Amino acid sequence: MSTIAVSQRAVKPMKLCEVEGFEQLDDLLLLAALAESMCPAICMTEGCDHTAEMEPDLDQGFCESCGGNTLVSVLVLAGFI
Repeated sequence: MSTIAVSQRAVKPMKLCEVEGFEQLDDLLLLAALAESMCPAICMTEGCDHTAEMEPDLDQGFCESCGGNTLVSVLVLAGFI
């Protein structure tokens, strides 16, 4: 897994909550944990907030917006996986 800056670990999950329509991270994490095969993921590149539905254990997925292998699932960001 690539190294994720601490500041991005805090900002990106909240951005994902905003995009997905959740007020609290706990609600988004519950949805992601209960999903059978896909969960929300976000690009960790600074300035790119591309989101997608990906595998729950994704830590280096391809971002269609910036072209990097920088998509990370919310469950990985939260340290559940």
